[in-house]
Amino acid sequence: MVKDILAAIDAEIACLEHAKALLSASGAVVAKLKPGRPAKLVAVEAPKVQKARKSRKTSADRRERVRQAQIKRWAALKGASKANLNATVAPLPKAKKRAAKAV
Repeated sequence: MVKDILAAIDAEIACLEHAKALLSASGAVVAKLKPGRPAKLVAVEAPKVQKARKSRKTSADRRERVRQAQIKRWAALKGASKANLNATVAPLPKAKKRAAKAV
């Protein structure tokens, strides 16, 4: 009977140590290896949080080269579209004005 009481007390102590380890800042956790063996403290490391990767900054020279290339693309597109529009699309005839009805 005394052995049963001591076993119950030991089990309660193990549960309390496990709870304390979970709540403590040290990160130690009680982990049983197999049923019937005494509990053993195992250190658990907190998972590392990866920092957000910083975006690279382009130099002023690189930004200017990108700007000039974009201007060239716009000019080519604008020149091509004007030439195509003038050759293929005829101007629309003007709408005739209607006379107002007399009431």
